[in-house]
Amino acid sequence: MSSPLIAFADGPLDLAENERSAEQLTLFSKAKNARALIMHHGQFLTDNDGQLVLVAPMDCVGKHLYDPGPLFLGLHNDQPLFAFSFAKPQEASQMAKGTNLEHLRTLALRLPGEQLGWAGRAKALFDWHRSHNYCSTCGNKSAPRHGGAMRKCPACDADHFPRVNPVVIMMILRENHCLLGRSAGWPEKAYSALAGFVSPGETVETATIRETMEEVGIIASNPVYKFCQPWPFPSQLMMGMFCQAESKEITLNPKELEDARWFSKDVVAGVFAGTDDSFLCPPSFTIAHHLIKLWLAE
Repeated sequence: MSSPLIAFADGPLDLAENERSAEQLTLFSKAKNARALIMHHGQFLTDNDGQLVLVAPMDCVGKHLYDPGPLFLGLHNDQPLFAFSFAKPQEASQMAKGTNLEHLRTLALRLPGEQLGWAGRAKALFDWHRSHNYCSTCGNKSAPRHGGAMRKCPACDADHFPRVNPVVIMMILRENHCLLGRSAGWPEKAYSALAGFVSPGETVETATIRETMEEVGIIASNPVYKFCQPWPFPSQLMMGMFCQAESKEITLNPKELEDARWFSKDVVAGVFAGTDDSFLCPPSFTIAHHLIKLWLAE
């Protein structure tokens, strides 16, 4: 089975893990073809056409930047790519004429796959650095190393590396129906596939069964992995699963969900075709959208 084109999963980079010395990163930043993404508080600098503004990394020298400073994303066809998180929005906007700062969720609806993949990696890494400024071993301030690929504690010499949180997101199926739920605070009529974090010691299969029981009180069986999505809100790996429900009786956990309902394949197909308004279709940049499309195509 081939995986669909999923947002944030395109634009793979050569992470150049063995080319991250201070000297090599300086050479990369000064290369004529080197480019950098510009951020401010999770927003990205875009041009009037809504595309990412890419500037020469050396143009960012002397600007007010957040830790970790220059973030080396990797190499794209031998082109060094960096990202910078500006502390002052006016400095970010002055990097090019006719620019805007836009949230990544908005950009996810229109950016080309490669650029969206770069932006997702940048946001995930900057979020990790912001929440891991201090050493978890001794509590002292840590420092970025290797172009933001890690942090090192100068006090106890501990190394810290970015973390990705594994999440299962599952299509729960029975008798030509799927179970979708909604969380409190979501837009009216918004429903999506159920999801939950994988706990230590679990496989994605056991996490699927446990989360289904915890959220809707249903025994699930035959969990099957389909495809995954890196999700930068914050850094998660969403692993798409299908599973079968042993019954249709829902026992809702109000701490997890506001509502959960069974929808027939005909109704879901109508929602995706725009001829049925029973619920809001998950946005096309979500893995839930593609999991539902896969089920409809079966």
